[in-house]
Amino acid sequence: MKILKRSEPKGERFLERLERRREVMFPPAFEDKIRAIVRRVAERGDRALVPLVRRYDLKGVARGNVPLFGQLGGREAVAEEFIAAVDLAIANLELFHTPQVPHGYSIDVDGVDVGVRVRPLDSVGIYVPGGGAVSISSLLMAVVPARLAGVSRISVATPPRAFLSSAPLRFVLGRLGLGEVYLMGGAHAIAALAYGTESVVPVDRIVAPGGRWVMAAKRAVAGVVGVDSLGGPSELVVIADGHAEADVVAADLVAQAEHDEDALSIVLTPSAVFAERVDRAIRARVRRLAKDAVAREALRRRGATIVVADLAQAVGIVNRLAPELVSVQVEDPRRLLDSIENAGVVFLGPWSAVALGDFVAGANHVVPTGGSARYSSPLRVADFVHRTSVVEVPAHQYGRLALAAETFAIHQDLPEDAASLRAGRRGAV
Repeated sequence: MKILKRSEPKGERFLERLERRREVMFPPAFEDKIRAIVRRVAERGDRALVPLVRRYDLKGVARGNVPLFGQLGGREAVAEEFIAAVDLAIANLELFHTPQVPHGYSIDVDGVDVGVRVRPLDSVGIYVPGGGAVSISSLLMAVVPARLAGVSRISVATPPRAFLSSAPLRFVLGRLGLGEVYLMGGAHAIAALAYGTESVVPVDRIVAPGGRWVMAAKRAVAGVVGVDSLGGPSELVVIADGHAEADVVAADLVAQAEHDEDALSIVLTPSAVFAERVDRAIRARVRRLAKDAVAREALRRRGATIVVADLAQAVGIVNRLAPELVSVQVEDPRRLLDSIENAGVVFLGPWSAVALGDFVAGANHVVPTGGSARYSSPLRVADFVHRTSVVEVPAHQYGRLALAAETFAIHQDLPEDAASLRAGRRGAV
């Protein structure tokens, strides 16, 4: 971690680089490579997918005959406290997401019926990362709102190593009744879910937290299928004043940094003294990490403490960066909440640990990153439905509306639109 001052050129250059972080994470050459993989799977199906699984997914796995389809056996042997934690997470996710369930409506406008019909998506594919830690909680974050929306078919893709080595993952898959599990990871897994192969049934929408390869693959298939937010690695910005506890702030930053080597971990504080305390606390925690720890590398690459003029300037930087996660650890944190406009999730106060949001608080942790919190939102039930507008015009109301519509058509130089309004029986009205 480095200490920077917002008032100095070095601090401003650092912030400018962060604003361009998506460009840095997805350079054209990298995206071209991912598109080539996606195109190969789309065109060749299993003939491309199976070799890619063998090449990328079977490192550290006894090769044998690892199937593409994961079979769930009986109840997995997991600790009772893990079962209780899963049940708590599901219950809280259901409580949080149930009010989001969208409903259709119909409005009578002078005898004209206009409305919206809401239907669940037919199918959803969920990607469970397994390159480092197996993200079991991400599976819950996607399945609960999808089920509340009424999605009937949910399939899962996860790297073979994650499935074969993680009894907790297999337990949660069984607990959720998810039997369609594909043992594949990375960009080729996203491509297979989007386009389908001889072995993989395509889906309507993909929810896939993951690293650069997965994110770039989602960008490549967006439009062929729906995808969740197109972001990147985890991001945490902490706003802290002299009332915060330095070791708590450091702990939250190091915890978030262990998610990805490209994770963003930043402290914004008006106190230079507090900045030094946080720096010492982080260094103490880093010394306890293994030399090859993900968190150590993430903090070296994209960790910083930035000394700002005041808390208003800190909020301004948050809105400028639009990060995934913001933790407000100041005296009376709620007073800053209304000023924070661009953030995926805001955690208020030291007891609102970011790790609670990762697992059991109930709010969804599949959140926009890379600055996309400016225009997109955390995963929600509405992401798993599609809406159809419905219009029914009775004959006695047609003439009044057609006259206005014909005026629009004429002024937009669309003569055939105008003609359609006078076709057949319509012309007699």
